Amino acid sequence: MNAAPTLEMLDPATLTVDVNVRKDAALTADFIASIKEHGVMEPVIAHRKDDGTVHVLMGQRRTRAAVEAQRPEIPVMIIESPEEAERIVTQVVENIQRAELTEADEADAYHQLSLIGVSAASIAKRTGRKKAAVEGALKAKASEAGTAALDRGWSIETALIMAEFEQDEAATADLESVLMDDPDQLLHVAQRLRDQRESAAALAALIAELEAQGKTIVEDAGHYADDENLHVTAAKREGGEPASEEDANAILITTDYRGQHRTHSVIAGWKDTYFVPKYERYEGGSNVQKGPMTEEQKAERKTLIANNKAAESVLLTELRRRVWIRVLRRGGSRGCAAQTARGTHWPRRDRRRGPKNGRPLALCRPRRQRARDRGLLGVPS
Repeated sequence: MNAAPTLEMLDPATLTVDVNVRKDAALTADFIASIKEHGVMEPVIAHRKDDGTVHVLMGQRRTRAAVEAQRPEIPVMIIESPEEAERIVTQVVENIQRAELTEADEADAYHQLSLIGVSAASIAKRTGRKKAAVEGALKAKASEAGTAALDRGWSIETALIMAEFEQDEAATADLESVLMDDPDQLLHVAQRLRDQRESAAALAALIAELEAQGKTIVEDAGHYADDENLHVTAAKREGGEPASEEDANAILITTDYRGQHRTHSVIAGWKDTYFVPKYERYEGGSNVQKGPMTEEQKAERKTLIANNKAAESVLLTELRRRVWIRVLRRGGSRGCAAQTARGTHWPRRDRRRGPKNGRPLALCRPRRQRARDRGLLGVPS
């Protein structure tokens, strides 16, 4: 049978304040002044251990404030010592009901309960939270990235996303950049990263399957005489008979804009076989070299392609920088500038398709036109 609670007036300096689940219980000057003038009006809940020490269960902030205010005594309700789990659950429920817990503190409290064997279902039942929310908080706390995100004041949902991509440094950098520049795009960027990860996993599985079948995989193939590898559909025998799938000796894998992979039958090293290209490249009447390129010409062509890609990247970066500056100079917010520069600003009617599939979004033509009319964009459509 439980002993009846007793009310005692005790010196707050003699009380032991246990670890509280509310880490941000900072003492403000106004709160200390109020305690110094009026005292502690609501009794602190505590229990006395066998060694005589009194441990505070609820009211840690009032106790600390009373010590700071040098109050000689405060009212303390002494109750029978509860179990550790019951103490934390009671404290969590009280603080949640008073809306004094941040999401980080709430996740911390759930984590403490889980460490002493309280299930997510039991935590949800006692605190009135949904089981899925409790499980999400526990999952975030189980990750270093999730815990770090909570410590930075981010939500449990955000912490779960950071925990999901904890092992991917590039993805983590992208997510942190979005959180700094345009938090509203977080879910879209996260979905795009998931799609990319799923596509990469599917590609790796496909390559492993083809290699297990003894297939040769090539990186490129074309349709003309200057290509090292020919698509089967672009090859024929010297007598003119089209090549068939059975004639293929290699596989080319391509990936479309949705991240889906396709395989194409290829004749690798066709010049060493009895196959020839079906088609001749149209040169537009210009004096272009006939026949295959030399190794020197191939190296020069690769260098040219690489330089073109580098120049394109530089131009795109400069374009985004100018768009960013234009939007900011005309009073646009940083978020608006970031959206416009990234090309992820889409009209309301298109929002369902974009983030759901994680496809790269482009600034729609009507929006671009209005932006140019207002002088925000000085680039061609």
